[in-house]
Amino acid sequence: MAVKGEDTGISIIDTVPWGSHLCVLYGNNDDLLNTLVPFFKAGLQNNEFCTYVDSSEQFNVKEALKNGGSIFAQSLETSQMVVVPLSGVYLEDGVFSPHKALNYLTTTVNQALQKGYKGVRIAGNIPRTEKVEWENLTAFEAEANTVINEETIIALCAYPFERCSVSEFTDVIKNHQYVFIIHEGEWLSLKKNTSRETNKQLTSGTSEVLTPLQTRFAITGLKGFEDSEIIELFLNFCSLGSHQLQAINLIKTFKNIRGFISASTEQLQQAGVDDYCIARIGLLREIPAKVLEERITEKTVYKSTQDIIDYLDYSMRDLTKEVLKVIHLDARNQIMEIINLFEGNSDNIAFSLREAIEMAIERKSKSLIFVHNHPSGDPTPSLADKQLTRDLVFVSAILQIRILDHIIIGKDTNYSFAGEGLIREYEKDFLNLKLSGTSEAQRRLSEARDIHIKRDNQTNQ
Repeated sequence: MAVKGEDTGISIIDTVPWGSHLCVLYGNNDDLLNTLVPFFKAGLQNNEFCTYVDSSEQFNVKEALKNGGSIFAQSLETSQMVVVPLSGVYLEDGVFSPHKALNYLTTTVNQALQKGYKGVRIAGNIPRTEKVEWENLTAFEAEANTVINEETIIALCAYPFERCSVSEFTDVIKNHQYVFIIHEGEWLSLKKNTSRETNKQLTSGTSEVLTPLQTRFAITGLKGFEDSEIIELFLNFCSLGSHQLQAINLIKTFKNIRGFISASTEQLQQAGVDDYCIARIGLLREIPAKVLEERITEKTVYKSTQDIIDYLDYSMRDLTKEVLKVIHLDARNQIMEIINLFEGNSDNIAFSLREAIEMAIERKSKSLIFVHNHPSGDPTPSLADKQLTRDLVFVSAILQIRILDHIIIGKDTNYSFAGEGLIREYEKDFLNLKLSGTSEAQRRLSEARDIHIKRDNQTNQ
């Protein structure tokens, strides 16, 4: 027991003392094999007796280990290493038996030492079981710490992380001194206790770097997460402690992740979210919008139509007030600037056609795209929307500024005047009116000239 610092063969852990209980959370069979091969190779080279408890029905670990080098074929032939089935260690009459499993550990160590081996190195691929069996298994893992801690043994438990729930992650981390992950060949250390600890100390406090939810996110992203777990994960990054109940209540309030992220500051405060988290939610909301905005300014509008829709949809679909934006484009149809023109209540916008066109003249814009949202969620244009668009097309045409589109953003669908052919229809209407010399065409021309005169006067002052 005085010997310390046995080589694990695993670079992320390096050496551990006898009596160590390790755990690897692995992604696939290759990841499992990439852990077992160096782990057992180091043990065989150190004159240890090695045993692998196999629970896999489809993956032949024994044959795979033989391909790990001649040392495995030789040790399996001389029985310095053995591969035993799960039933031979954990099961008695088909039922999990903690007594049998613990007895196997002590018996194996005694026999190995009598045969002149330095100690025992054991690993097992732990299957995901039904809840009651999982509870029995984790209770055994906790009890096994006491036995392992007093023996000349290094034990490694292997769990497939994609089949572990959050609570199971917690159990795994709690019951092992060393916990690490291998996913597609990448290693991540979660917990490393270099001192020998009793089982009581081990289960009362852990040294993990990440919470179970954060660990799961680091491995799989948000795959398999419930909405409440995503909110709990976010709250975990905001502050330490348990946020499970708060996350469940927030889902009840906001229905889903989208509702939570798009909620106003007042709504979040009423739901009990602190100001620090609210600030982070704002950042979380604005960063994707900024990325999408930068993406559309790098290309011509004709090459970024979908990117423009993505940006507008993300930034406007959940607004509770009606907002009117205008996108200014240059002669090459590249976006120069996106401006919020007006903001109104949930029913209407106080919009000035004159101010919108004067902005375009000041910026020397060659074409414009107007966008506004319908907080009701229905993007169907009203008669006022159609009249506004028609007026914009008429006045802009006189000033040789083209209206490319007017887009209405709804909750999950959008409406495009250009896509529906209405922009082209309004352009034809204006051309016909201009050719016929009607009073409406003269009125529009007068409005455009008035804007020009105002602009000229500002220039001369």
